[in-house]
Amino acid sequence: MDNELNRYYIKIRTILGIDPKTIHEELVTVLGPNAPSYTTVTRWAKRFREGREEVNDDPRFGRPISELTDENIELLSSEEQNRQDKPPSLLEVEEAIRRMKSGKAPGMDGVSTDVIKAGGYALSIRFHTLFVEIWEEKETIDDWSTAIIISPIQGKR
Repeated sequence: MDNELNRYYIKIRTILGIDPKTIHEELVTVLGPNAPSYTTVTRWAKRFREGREEVNDDPRFGRPISELTDENIELLSSEEQNRQDKPPSLLEVEEAIRRMKSGKAPGMDGVSTDVIKAGGYALSIRFHTLFVEIWEEKETIDDWSTAIIISPIQGKR
């Protein structure tokens, strides 16, 4: 369960009049060590008793901005904007390949991440050339936006 789901649970149980200690015990029973602390449950239960509706965190200084607005774009430094306007460097491509998780199933092209990683510097250069060309043309390959969802349970969709 993530924080929002935990908070929804705390909110519903608080509305039903259940005390924070019991709510915390229920969460520990289900989530074990991943359960929020008793202090966290108490804090959120108090907020909900006081009329709070939202389960999201309050905005605070230092928290990354994840919403794209004109105001947020203006907050970007000109240096960062210049960096983002440039195509990816060979170093960035190499780093992205290095960070790919090994042992994953191949994509639609049948190429696994292990094969890409084994391609080394020569393949990194080819990928870099391809990415720069796509960047400059501002056009991607249609298949790159195709996603195939496969159910982990056979026979279920």
